[in-house]
Formats: sequence, structure tokens, C-alpha cells
Amino acid sequence: MKIAVFSDIHGNLKALKTVLEQIREKKADLTVFLGDIFQRGNEEFECLELLKASGIICLKGNCELYAEHGVDVDPDVEHLREYYDGIRKRLTAEQKEFISNMPLFYEAECCGHKMRFSHFLFLDVDAPYPFLPLSSLKNGDFDKACLSDEVMEYELVAVGHSHGNFVKGNVVSVSASGLEGASWLLIEADEDTLSFERITIE
Repeated sequence: MKIAVFSDIHGNLKALKTVLEQIREKKADLTVFLGDIFQRGNEEFECLELLKASGIICLKGNCELYAEHGVDVDPDVEHLREYYDGIRKRLTAEQKEFISNMPLFYEAECCGHKMRFSHFLFLDVDAPYPFLPLSSLKNGDFDKACLSDEVMEYELVAVGHSHGNFVKGNVVSVSASGLEGASWLLIEADEDTLSFERITIE
């Protein structure tokens, strides 16, 4: 089974179309988007509509939380208030419903391999802002979370958010598909092995 995973498209419609085409060429059986449609690029609404129509699994990132609830859920992004106030005013009722229904994580078991997909590791999945802060990558909290029972029960946990490619234990980070030099993840599972490769976005 082939699973395609990409993240952080950030309003880059050209990159999104390229990723989806590459995924089709690889004949992925399942595609998961790890979140962050908005911010940076100026075609976020076109990206939203394409993802909405694609039928792929779309997970909620921090950008979708801001679009749904406003920036008050995260004290670190007060500087983005004007941008997200504008986004929230432009969203149609149908778009708001789509964002509201995006789950925070997705679990899959393929050929006996248990996997989880989310925008980032969680501090508290039930909190208004559920993700660990990015500072956790520097202060050791991310490393501790990688060793938690919540994470260790999976053979592979795919995350985005940091815009970087790295592996820590069974946690695999996917770079931002909407930014230059990015890649997406192709996971292959059979009865004997679970492997992945990074596909560069041309």
C-alpha cells in the first residue's frame, strides 16, 4: 500500500497542483494533507477549494485553527490578527463547515503497521490550541513527546508544521510543500516492511 503525505501548502496553488499530480503519478492508495492552507501565499482560497474538491484526507493545522477560531487561541500570533480577521470575513459558510470538520489527526493500520498523521505532536489534543509550540524543538519537549506512550504506540507518526525534514525515533517530519525546495512523503507498507521516501516537488 502507498500513502502520500504532504503539509503546509500556505497559499501556493502551483505547488499544490504539482504535488497532487506527482501523487497521482505515483498511484498512491491514500493521501493525507497535514494542514496549513493559509498564510504566506496569496492563493489560499483557491488552495482551499482544490483541497475541498480533491477528496483526500485534510487535517487541521494551526492556520486552520486561526481561520476557524481567530488568533486568540495562540498568544504567539497576535501579529497575524489583521490577516486572519480578513480571512474569517471572506470564508463562505461551506468553507467554514469544511474547516470545522477537518480532524486534528488520522490513524491508519496498513498490513499490520499502525500509523498516525497530524500537523504536529500534541501538548493537549483537547485544548483550544492543541499542538506543542515550535520552541519544543529546541528546549527538548519535542524529544520527550517522541518517547511518550501516545507516540510510541505507533510504528510511524508523520507531522508537518516545522517546515523541516527530519526523523526522531518513529516521528517523521515533512517539509512545507508550499515553500521552495520542499518535498512530500511517500510511505510504502507491505506485510514485511514499512518504508518511506521523500519526493522533491519539481
